[in-house]
Amino acid sequence: MLLPLQSIKNKKKYNLIIIVSVILLSLGCVLKLENLKFNYDFEAFFPNEDNELELYNNYRKTFEYDNEFVLLAIENEDGIFKKNFLLKIDSLTKKLSTLNNVQQVTSPTNLKTLSLGGFAPTETRVLHIEDESLYKNDSIVIYQSPHLIGSFFPLNAKSVSIFIKTNDVLTKAQSDVLAFKIETTLKSFKFNTIHYVGRIFAQGVYLSTLQKEFTLFLALSFIVVIIFLWFSFKSFYGIIIPVIIVLISVLWTLGIMTLLGKPIDIMSTMLPTMIFIAGMSDVVHYFSKYFEELAKGTAKESIHSLIIKEVGFPTFLTLITTVVGFLSLLFSSIVPIKEFGIYTSVGVIIAFILTYTLLPALLYFFTPKKLVGVNGSSNTTTNLMRTSLFWIFRHQKTILIITTVVICFSIIGISKIRVNNILLEDLNDKVKIKQDFNFFDKYYSGVRPFEMLVTLNDTTKNVWDYEVLSQLNSVEEFIKKEYSAGFLISPASLVKTIYQNSTTNFEYKFPPKEDYQEFSKQLINNKKNKELKRLVTVNGLQTRISAKVRDMGSLACTAHNKNILNFINKNTNTKLLKFQITGAAHLIDRNNEYMVNNMTQGFIFSIIVIGFLTFFLHRSWRMVLVFILPNVIPLVIIGGIMGYMGIELKAATSLVFSIAFGIATDDTIHFISRLKIELAYGKSLMYAFKRTYFETGKPIILTTFIIMGGFMSLMISSFQSTFYFGFLICITVLIAVLADIFLLPVLLFLIYKNKKQNN
Repeated sequence: MLLPLQSIKNKKKYNLIIIVSVILLSLGCVLKLENLKFNYDFEAFFPNEDNELELYNNYRKTFEYDNEFVLLAIENEDGIFKKNFLLKIDSLTKKLSTLNNVQQVTSPTNLKTLSLGGFAPTETRVLHIEDESLYKNDSIVIYQSPHLIGSFFPLNAKSVSIFIKTNDVLTKAQSDVLAFKIETTLKSFKFNTIHYVGRIFAQGVYLSTLQKEFTLFLALSFIVVIIFLWFSFKSFYGIIIPVIIVLISVLWTLGIMTLLGKPIDIMSTMLPTMIFIAGMSDVVHYFSKYFEELAKGTAKESIHSLIIKEVGFPTFLTLITTVVGFLSLLFSSIVPIKEFGIYTSVGVIIAFILTYTLLPALLYFFTPKKLVGVNGSSNTTTNLMRTSLFWIFRHQKTILIITTVVICFSIIGISKIRVNNILLEDLNDKVKIKQDFNFFDKYYSGVRPFEMLVTLNDTTKNVWDYEVLSQLNSVEEFIKKEYSAGFLISPASLVKTIYQNSTTNFEYKFPPKEDYQEFSKQLINNKKNKELKRLVTVNGLQTRISAKVRDMGSLACTAHNKNILNFINKNTNTKLLKFQITGAAHLIDRNNEYMVNNMTQGFIFSIIVIGFLTFFLHRSWRMVLVFILPNVIPLVIIGGIMGYMGIELKAATSLVFSIAFGIATDDTIHFISRLKIELAYGKSLMYAFKRTYFETGKPIILTTFIIMGGFMSLMISSFQSTFYFGFLICITVLIAVLADIFLLPVLLFLIYKNKKQNN
């Protein structure tokens, strides 16, 4: 009697130590959470696959940051050529110029044209705001100047634009202060309608949305899990214990992130949902088996070891496949996506460990009797599953034919998928900055930066040489035509502006060689001028073509870029000049291309790893095929759905395939593992299928609803990419469970039936 008593005491002590240890670690994580930060650094999403990022970093060190600006557009119902309105614009321009971290403010009221010739350069105002009698002549000159239209003035003459150059690399705090001061200043002037865009505003919107959605996703995942657990176990205990497990898993993961200095970004807002989903799957399988054995009358003391044998190993395999799915994100060259894969894997592992340590400890001290009856065999779910199984075995050919037809249609849909990305499409159309962004795209040349680095291959030449400038001019004209570009600056555009203002002819064109010679020396002698240094290096061997264009999407931009490069190859001396497209927007486009390639590599990696794991366990390539098919088919179907629905492939949607594959394999593992256990007990093939279908069916269906519910919470996101991520994984998981319920038994039956006949 002493030995059993001692064993009970040891078990009680062991479980108590686990519970106390978990509580202490959780309290430590709670204290750490006050240091958890939110971060929006879109430059972290720049690719690092080749020299593109290095080129851009060198480019902005040489010239300036292309995304450190604010654009304002101010509408006036009575038209823009009104003295009161223009005087207010002038006052606003001067007020904005006094703000900290503002380098320069350029507006129609301080815009000047430069004339070179004679003894000294002369500047002339574009708008003579004090003298209304000159407004008509000013408007004629303005609308005969292509470089002003789409930049500072729209074609409809209903608004004016103000360009604010801010200091480079402003911190979040500095950006917030400047954004607040600009908004406050604008409100004080009481204009009809104001539109403003810029990084300092965009990051504020993104960060505030991130913070709201992080809390919202956590709360919704919590609610969804509670609802499905209630329908499954119909007990407060059946809700609170699983929720405690997954909440602690999320808490510990966030604590680790905080400890390592990892902030919450647009990717990691989805992390709690991922851990809730993956962690709850483990808990539900453990819970279901625990109370199933209690219902059978199995002694409570021996249930845990039985679960380890029959559920523990399959659950461990699902842990591996899920982690493989998330770790496939390491193929990405984008740091936030890599970190998302790493920290989600950490959270999933924590949830698994807690399921097999904390959960048994809690069950040891209290097991409610109410839950036992819920898991009996005579219930509606079991009867429904029995009917389904019999239907499946009677209609095996029908299932295989339907599957084949759906795959064929899906492959056609996949051929329609386009790889594309639009800068601010993540934001809801109701968000002001998105509306303002669209306003600039509609009435001006746009906000998206276009940057081109031009390097002289012939070091004996200089940017200010006529031959060089004339070639720059031809490229610039093509860019303006190809992109409908505005705010275009380059040495060629500067020369054209000077020439236009130095002659009586107002036509904006490139000067003949003899006319250029008159003022070329003054340009060369002013090479250290602050404004010119933003355009041409002091040694005269590098320059830039900079503009603003509409955000038409990466697909269209890539096509335009190809047209530009083709034009350069055919119409310029490439031995003299080297042209390279760069800039923040260009890197984001490149990021999209790399992401799709990286995720393809990651997906192939997942299939190979899981395929080898399956072969190692079953020693059969046919089993590998049977295992992979029900989980690849949903991805083929989701690809088809994307093609038919016009959902474009981009960074977020490309993540779906690897992650969904890792999650979808869980149910397949549980089904196959259970079938092998039943066959190992000496059961007949049909009886083994029946027991497997009944005992794994309910947890599979429950975990599917939990997964779908968790991912459905992402569909209320303000970020379009997060919405599509949740939507696509929900559809994938739903198709995956249908494949496991209908297709998997057919494939397994065919394999085991053939094995039996061969033996």
